Amino acid sequence: MSMAQHPKHRGAVSLDGLGAGVSLACAVHCAAIPLIFGLIPSLQLALQSWDSEWQTLARWLLWTHDAERVFVSLVLVFASTVLTRGFLKHRQSAPLLIGAIAAMSLIGGAFGHWHSEDLLHVSLQVGGGLALAAAHIVNLRCLRRAGLHSHKQDDSVFATVAAR
Repeated sequence: MSMAQHPKHRGAVSLDGLGAGVSLACAVHCAAIPLIFGLIPSLQLALQSWDSEWQTLARWLLWTHDAERVFVSLVLVFASTVLTRGFLKHRQSAPLLIGAIAAMSLIGGAFGHWHSEDLLHVSLQVGGGLALAAAHIVNLRCLRRAGLHSHKQDDSVFATVAAR
């Protein structure tokens, strides 16, 4: 089939699909961080070989809880917006409930006083990321069941216009 036969899908990204993908990436990231901390001596050496302008950013991203808090805050604003919009369309509370549980887990993990190696911290972040991905998937299914999900509607973002 050619691209011309499916023009409504070209370049369209579902907000729930984007949210689920980012949430899964977050869960994988949080699960991998303990492994990365095992490599800290090697990472320190690698950072010292970089240009100094990139060292500060890399250290901030890898070793501060501030970066984690910024990302969790942004993710929760995005998720609450998308899940609320979905609820207003399909009126099913399950995505909001799953999202609320995920938010509590992510907030507890990001804003609690933890060491990055703490198993509870990692468990809260990974569980919260997986639960948030599940909330987006359930939201998308509720929209589809209600017949409200279409790439023609405003649920799609980044729709590109084919310049021909």
